[in-house]
Amino acid sequence: MKLSFRARLLVSLVPAVVVVLAAAGFFGAQRFSSVMEEQGQQAADLHIQVARDLLSEQMASVESAARAIAQDPAVSQSAAGAHGGLGVALARHAGLLGLTYAAVVEPDGTVSGTSMGTQPFRTSWNYLVRGLASTQPTVSIEVVPAKELEKLGLRGALEVPMKETPNGTVVPGENEGALSIVAVAPMGGRRVVAVKTLVRDFDFVDSIVQKVGGTATVFQRGVRVATTVRNDKGERAVGTVVSDAVRKTTLSERQPYRGEAFVVNKTYITVYEPLRDSAGDVVGMLYVGVDKSPYTKATRSFALAMGGAALLAIAVVTLLAFNVSRAMGRPLGEVGEAASRVATGDLTVRVPSGGYREVEALSGSFNEMTNGLRSIISQVEAAVMQLRAVAGEITAASRSSAEHASMQASSVAQSTAALEELVRSFESVTSGAKHVLAIAEDALESAQDGSAHVSGTAHAMDEVAASAREMAEAASAMTAVTRDIEEMTAIIANIAGRTKILALNAAIEAARAGEAGKGFAVVSTEIRGLAESVNESASHIDELVTNIEAAIRRLEQLAEIQATLTQEAASESHASREAFEQIVRQMEDTALAAKQIAEAAAQQDRAADQVVQAMQQVSTSSQETAAAAEQLADSASAVDKETERLIAAISRFKTK
Repeated sequence: MKLSFRARLLVSLVPAVVVVLAAAGFFGAQRFSSVMEEQGQQAADLHIQVARDLLSEQMASVESAARAIAQDPAVSQSAAGAHGGLGVALARHAGLLGLTYAAVVEPDGTVSGTSMGTQPFRTSWNYLVRGLASTQPTVSIEVVPAKELEKLGLRGALEVPMKETPNGTVVPGENEGALSIVAVAPMGGRRVVAVKTLVRDFDFVDSIVQKVGGTATVFQRGVRVATTVRNDKGERAVGTVVSDAVRKTTLSERQPYRGEAFVVNKTYITVYEPLRDSAGDVVGMLYVGVDKSPYTKATRSFALAMGGAALLAIAVVTLLAFNVSRAMGRPLGEVGEAASRVATGDLTVRVPSGGYREVEALSGSFNEMTNGLRSIISQVEAAVMQLRAVAGEITAASRSSAEHASMQASSVAQSTAALEELVRSFESVTSGAKHVLAIAEDALESAQDGSAHVSGTAHAMDEVAASAREMAEAASAMTAVTRDIEEMTAIIANIAGRTKILALNAAIEAARAGEAGKGFAVVSTEIRGLAESVNESASHIDELVTNIEAAIRRLEQLAEIQATLTQEAASESHASREAFEQIVRQMEDTALAAKQIAEAAAQQDRAADQVVQAMQQVSTSSQETAAAAEQLADSASAVDKETERLIAAISRFKTK
């Protein structure tokens, strides 16, 4: 089923606009979402920088605390004296400086005093053992071993129970010990150890959130030991484990993790940065996260806005397409209906001008085409009627010439028979000249009869001469007619050429019009066929006229020959009549002129032979003239038939 122009325009335009708008909305939403993600990630990068700076400040603070303790004379004197005084001094400094605990370590690895008031013990912590050889203050993030915490009485307070999370795997042993900032400062031959644990140090993570917002967490290996993230009950999610994806990147591959991550019960835009101890091992992670929901809401709002704008644009485009298709489809429908009427032969139809400029130009071109076709058809019709009249005149002239030629041939045949009989009579006269006296009366009677025949022959020869002159005049007239036919044939050929050009222009216009120009294509095909038929007819007529001109030239030649021979025969006939009159006079005096009669008879015999030969030539010329006249009549009939074909071809067109 073929769609109308209006439906095709709507079907082709609206889906295209829908696809373009949908693609624009989709890629716009994708781009907006990417921008939101980039902004979220930039915010997370800013948060981690702040968290890193705060952690550095914490480490510097612990290092300063260790130096302050090492430089305090009360601590050094207490270390040299009673241990009870050392514990009190360390406890005072630890409380003032915000340390978890402080301790003094002897060169042999004995912890001689702590702020916790514990008894001296020998440490097995590798970090402290390595630090005894250093003469410079050091600070790093370390995991205080569980045995060390147990000796200090802090294991139960600092050890965090682990909890499963939907995307994380619990690894046994990761919660053992305490992730802490540890500073070591030399004090004589001893070492002052200042420890600030990060386990349950909520002040630190809260300070990060207070500065930049979002969430913050300190991980001991893969376990949250201090966090602002809360579970569904509103409790801090301490003890929950990190997701396996983050564990793989940060703990196993020792690389920072940046991107989305599911944290406890919500998706955040995060940064996980590994925390390394003095030996370079990853012992924890510093995390900051930005809630993704605001960015998701912004993306959703943008997508909804884009969708609404796209729907509005689609509605507007559909309305505009409907109006445009209606404004263009109606004039094109009128042009198509008019083209159908032209295809049936009605050239009086006109298309009203209106609508868009292109449609108005198409209507004007269509009306100009129909006007041109009407003019051409009228010219062809007039030329055909004139050609038909000329063909009728040629037919009449050729029929008349054929009749005259037939009459002439009949007269020549009669004259020839009479001359042959005269020759036989002359032979009898010649043979009976010796008996002329005996049969003088009979010879006189025969001479009188011959004189009558010769008179008739002379009269017939006069008629033949007149007919030859008429034939020459008719040939001249036919020459003028053939010139008129050639001029008409040239006019028809010119009209046919113009018609073919017009048909070609109509075909071009039809091709430009597309579907609506199919009617034009039919009309242009019909007109081109008519033009070719007219051109073929003109060529045929031109060939016929050429044959007619050749026949006329032959007829003129034969007419001239016939006129010459006829004049000579007439002259001979007059001479014969005078001779016969002389014979009659001489026969009256037969006895005296017998010898003269015999000689005259011999002369007449020779003259009669010449006359017979001349009459035979005249007879041949008359037959050729009759044949040429018949050929001219046939040619004229063919021209008349061609004009009938032209009339039948153009009669189907209505021009008035």
